[in-house]
Amino acid sequence: MKNILEIKNLSFKYSEAAPVILDSINMEIAEGSITAIAGLSGCGKSTLAFCMCGAIPKVISGIVSGNIMYKGEDINTKSLPTLAQKIGIVFQDVDNQLFLPTVDAEIAFAPENLCLSYEEIEKIVQEVAAALGIENLKHKNPSLLSGGEKQLVAIASVLSLNPDVIILDEVLSELDKENKTLIINVIKGLQTSGKTIILIDHSIKNLMIADTILLMKAGRLEDRIEVDEDYELLYNKLSDFFLC
Repeated sequence: MKNILEIKNLSFKYSEAAPVILDSINMEIAEGSITAIAGLSGCGKSTLAFCMCGAIPKVISGIVSGNIMYKGEDINTKSLPTLAQKIGIVFQDVDNQLFLPTVDAEIAFAPENLCLSYEEIEKIVQEVAAALGIENLKHKNPSLLSGGEKQLVAIASVLSLNPDVIILDEVLSELDKENKTLIINVIKGLQTSGKTIILIDHSIKNLMIADTILLMKAGRLEDRIEVDEDYELLYNKLSDFFLC
């Protein structure tokens, strides 16, 4: 399986006097995989996600060194709108990502900004809503939806640009069991359709849906685990990591 993303010696801090947030990160993301990035709060997971989607340094300024390669090309050579069509992200606080009065407006927002025709946009909205099973939500206000439904709408808004890579930052953390199962099934379905999923989480149970788990601590990559071993052994290994 070939790599779709390669991160080489990536480091980041907000200013010269600020502490290092990411420290010489090297990792590879296989195309079509579900890769989990795990670690305790404050270890740099979300900062890494912002780097991978280009928000750092294109929106959030700071001091960055190293490279992030998408299909062999440095993402810094791409504009943010172009990059959003390759690498999409659903943020940890989904309420900050949803701001329009209806679900169909949320899905249509990004294609509208690409100046696509009305017919093209309508087709995208229909196809994305159908793919995620949210046709019945299209005319509802996102702020009135359940946690799981909001996550589906946020994922739909990202899918409207049809990116190859989708970063999901703690999307399962605030959901009840029913909604968590719903989103996990959607994640697996996206992988089946050919998408590459990067799942950022700190729950051991949530991590088990991944093919590969990358463990972070204090801004560094500590370990890479291929999820093909005994479940109990893997659970114990992850438990030991989080307790250290």
